[in-house]
Amino acid sequence: MDRPDLGFYRAQSALSSPGRFAAIYDGLPNDLAGLCLAVQNALLHQFWIHDEANYGVSSAALQASGRKLNDEINLRTVEDELSLLARFDSHPLTQAREPQNRVVGNCRHYALLLTSMLRHQGVPARVRSGVAPYFYPDGETWEDHFICECWDEVRSRWRRVDPQIDDLQRRVLGFALDACDLPPGQFLDAGETFVWFAEGRIRPEKVGIFDYRGAMYVRYKLLSDLASVCGVEVLPWEVWGLCADNDADRLSPEDLTLLAHVARVLERLALDPAQFAEAQRLFHDHARLRMPQDYQPVYWKLPLFG
Repeated sequence: MDRPDLGFYRAQSALSSPGRFAAIYDGLPNDLAGLCLAVQNALLHQFWIHDEANYGVSSAALQASGRKLNDEINLRTVEDELSLLARFDSHPLTQAREPQNRVVGNCRHYALLLTSMLRHQGVPARVRSGVAPYFYPDGETWEDHFICECWDEVRSRWRRVDPQIDDLQRRVLGFALDACDLPPGQFLDAGETFVWFAEGRIRPEKVGIFDYRGAMYVRYKLLSDLASVCGVEVLPWEVWGLCADNDADRLSPEDLTLLAHVARVLERLALDPAQFAEAQRLFHDHARLRMPQDYQPVYWKLPLFG
């Protein structure tokens, strides 16, 4: 009998569903490396197109052509991403397309698109929100990041996959890891980040993104990861509930205890399937964690894109 968590992650969410564009997945390979190539063929990372030397196209050139890049990075659903992609280039995802015909997104878009492809093929998969150290040479800077976890039926374990790391990024970063099976400690989910931070294994100024760092960032990621593993694969800048009050002066002792509990659940999720039910309970039933019925996603504008 299928475990409840595996059945849940085998099904598409409202955000991961390809919807009316499901046929675009026809002919995709069944191996992780091949699927990652298909994802990379569909997307351009917003931070890697500042310099035209990377992919032969720049954000400035795309904007000059009429592209609204802030709208692209705020796309929440795979269906909307695929709709835009089909407008740029209707060829199959397995056929190489020019960089300017890809959708501009970020690590969350890469993770969600791979998750969508895997679920389409019946493989349990989920997006994880956390941090990674391999974007900086010091190895001590933990950058905001999203990856995909997929179920390895042969080994009965979750594999962590970073579909963003293509050949160019591998070369620039000196990335020598297996991006289709990241080793422990090379990506920390939000629960692990919280624990490492509490233990002093990560310095406050070395975790986060831009000026958003330290304890507030680490606490925020808990809600981002909790929503993602419960089938609401949020954009990196979405905020609600307890996270909207993420200020040391406004969080009660009960709030801090709750966050520590969320961290324990998320940290253990990959090894203990019983934590799946608790994650669902927290996200759907707790007044400080659940997404409001009238929730509207934050629209974030990258200044470089106007």
